[in-house]
Amino acid sequence: MSSARVSYTHGSDGTLDVVVSGEWHLRDGVPPLAELEDELRRSPPTRAALSARDLAAWDSSLVTFLVEFEDRCLEYGVKFEDSGLPSGLTRLLGLARGARASAPPTDDGRGDHVLATVGHWATSTSSRLADMVGFLGETAIAVRDLVTGRAHYRGADVALALQQTGGAALPLVAVINFLVGAVLAFLGAVQLERFGAAIYVASLVGVGTVRETGALMTGIVMAGRTGASFAAELGTMTVNSEIDALESMNLAPIQFLVAPRVVATIAMMPLLVVYADLFGIMGGFVVAVTTLGITPALYLQETQRSLAFQDAAVGLLKGLAFGAVVALCGCYFGMRTGRTASSVGTSTTAAVVSGILLVIVADAALTLFFYAVRL
Repeated sequence: MSSARVSYTHGSDGTLDVVVSGEWHLRDGVPPLAELEDELRRSPPTRAALSARDLAAWDSSLVTFLVEFEDRCLEYGVKFEDSGLPSGLTRLLGLARGARASAPPTDDGRGDHVLATVGHWATSTSSRLADMVGFLGETAIAVRDLVTGRAHYRGADVALALQQTGGAALPLVAVINFLVGAVLAFLGAVQLERFGAAIYVASLVGVGTVRETGALMTGIVMAGRTGASFAAELGTMTVNSEIDALESMNLAPIQFLVAPRVVATIAMMPLLVVYADLFGIMGGFVVAVTTLGITPALYLQETQRSLAFQDAAVGLLKGLAFGAVVALCGCYFGMRTGRTASSVGTSTTAAVVSGILLVIVADAALTLFFYAVRL
């Protein structure tokens, strides 16, 4: 066996049996593909079954030949089966397919036609939306099973997710909301001092923090921190085929990986919102006492007088919604990561951008809803 050889025979069931053998080296060249392509064109079989008989040494020339042959099979609607090839060769073929799928599409002239461009965008967008809705439904079922004790998961994973989404986020949440509360106090003081009503800075900071900025700023922080972490973790697991390993062990990745993270984030967000509210009010307190000359007791008394139960309820409900949005965005883009290393960065960026955008959209929608119901 001194050169690469390809032989093929037609089976009675419409199968084209293709056998590769010999030694395949780039320096020696590869057999031409024209003969096999002519055979596919002249009498297309239902499937092409690849096998390796007497295959000796081989390099990337064999992979290139098989990839091109698979492309021809796809053009003529012929099913390509590589189960008869060595395992190492099939893995390389899978990597080659992944690299081609992740490469940017070439310009085929569709951009020159407005209707074609709009149609392509509408098709891809509808497909992505359908996939998102399907993921949301699977996650809802998995969360229900986890809460009712029927899901397959590890308690240690839930505890770790609680620590990542809760305790580890406390310093950043505290600093951000303290500064936002201080900024609110400064802005309010500039206007209220003109009317001799500087004391109402306490009401402005208290109500604004509890109803709005505490939950909103915490949601944005969690989208940039926890959402990115979820996307990076699950994306790396996808690239390393750990998701495939779970499926091979008959473990549903949605139950095992996604549900614990979603439940942990939703459970911790109300606590983080209360924590953020305290630091936001504290920021306004420091500014009012040190800059406006308001006594600590008077500031706290005015804050207590201006706050009501519905204000706290609005903030907590927003926190629950923002927690669900952040966790779902991070897990969705992590689970939909491609097979290349660069895909992890792309998924992480998409998770952060989508999380922040949807948190703000959800905040606007909930604010309008609470205004409509007078809450």
